[in-house]
Amino acid sequence: MKKLADNEVLVLFTMDVELASSGSTTSGPRNNKEGAQRIKEYMETVGDYGYTPTFFIHPELGEDLANLFLGLKECGACLGLHIHSTKFAPVRHEVELGALSFDEQKKILKTGMDVFENYFKFRPKIFRPGCFSANDHTYKVLNELGFIGGSVCIPGRIWAERYCIWAGAYPYAHYANENMRQMPGRSPFVEIPLSVDTSRLVRHPLGFDHYFDLRPGDVYSDENVVERDHRQVLSNIIKQLANDNPVLKTIVIDVHNDRNFKDISITPAKQLKAVLENLRPELGKYGLVPVNASYVEAIQQFRTRANQCMK
Repeated sequence: MKKLADNEVLVLFTMDVELASSGSTTSGPRNNKEGAQRIKEYMETVGDYGYTPTFFIHPELGEDLANLFLGLKECGACLGLHIHSTKFAPVRHEVELGALSFDEQKKILKTGMDVFENYFKFRPKIFRPGCFSANDHTYKVLNELGFIGGSVCIPGRIWAERYCIWAGAYPYAHYANENMRQMPGRSPFVEIPLSVDTSRLVRHPLGFDHYFDLRPGDVYSDENVVERDHRQVLSNIIKQLANDNPVLKTIVIDVHNDRNFKDISITPAKQLKAVLENLRPELGKYGLVPVNASYVEAIQQFRTRANQCMK
């Protein structure tokens, strides 16, 4: 593994891969044919700028999509586990992961890992929960199940309906805390949060508070319900990163497999292009350089740098 320079920033383009639930407002396409098209378009679009994505995959989708993803993995993509406890059929709940007990979380995640391994022929090592829903049991469960790290945290989001409370959460890569999820700790699980612009807390019409992130479009729609300028959000995130100078500098972007990323007349594609085109010049204002990375690579880099700092 190449040693990372102090001015290098790991850029992690990610995608949550799932299907929409019928009769409710949820993310994801209506079928895997559409989803596969969006997945390939995303891989191609970020690939044109030298990036390879990390895909967090709802495990049962492997029945139709395993060959596609294993092919993308051969091209450098990273594959991890994604679960909405409200969607995962073998152990479906009425609430998201953050509402569940330790034993309930362990059962659903263990089942998801088994399904994932059945289709992909390897055990997932990284995880992101649906809606970034978690509680103070979650990191303990993930450690017991052998996950090395992932993307559980969305700093600042307070969405009680989805059992997602990340007020005051540490916004950069860190070892997770098994007793208080918002704070760094000594768990072996490496948390790399979604990048957010902490300069402005916004109330979303769906009823939650959040900071702007770099996702193209809104939570459940192509158009932004609360207007934002992606280039300005990116600029603010990079300024924070340069000023705070964390152990590992990362920029994490999340998308879903229900958006068109090719047709730049459509908002998501236009906004993704704005991020891709402005990453290098915005980072350059602070003498920083973008580096393509997967979640597994970023976890390894964090461990190396964090361990050096502790010596």
